[in-house]
Amino acid sequence: MATEREVLEFIIVPPFEQRAAVAAAKERFENYLGNRFPGYRFKVGPFAPVGDDEEFYVLPVMNFLGDDGENHMCTPPKRWFLSEIAEACRVFRASGARSLAA
Repeated sequence: MATEREVLEFIIVPPFEQRAAVAAAKERFENYLGNRFPGYRFKVGPFAPVGDDEEFYVLPVMNFLGDDGENHMCTPPKRWFLSEIAEACRVFRASGARSLAA
């Protein structure tokens, strides 16, 4: 019997020009996203973005360790949900200090 579970953790990769600012506010940024999306965990990625320098990348952590001790894949998140997370990242960046207080 297959074990299924939805993705509960995401890695956020900020745009290249935003990486220093996001890294400086890393804990507040992660808390802000956690408050916007209860039940999910977010971590700022420790690596530089690839592709479009203007966008936040939302990378789902797709594997988990099951009760059987085996590694399993999560059910992929819906595209609209990834888009909502990316939009929340853009709002955090655009709204300045008020959003940092999440």
